[in-house]
Amino acid sequence: MIERRTRPDRVKAVAVNAGIAMAEEKGREAAAEFLMDAGVPLPVIARVLSEPDKRRAADLR
Repeated sequence: MIERRTRPDRVKAVAVNAGIAMAEEKGREAAAEFLMDAGVPLPVIARVLSEPDKRRAADLR
């Protein structure tokens, strides 16, 4: 499977970056809830919050 390195949905890209920042300040649970409310798919939420080494280059590190 080819992994995409860019996100076609800019609104979700902004939400993902906000969720990553939120996880560092308020914890992963708060960030996960925020991301779910923003419509980010659960597999993406799990990846960005639990596996930082698998984040896209454009995601916050």
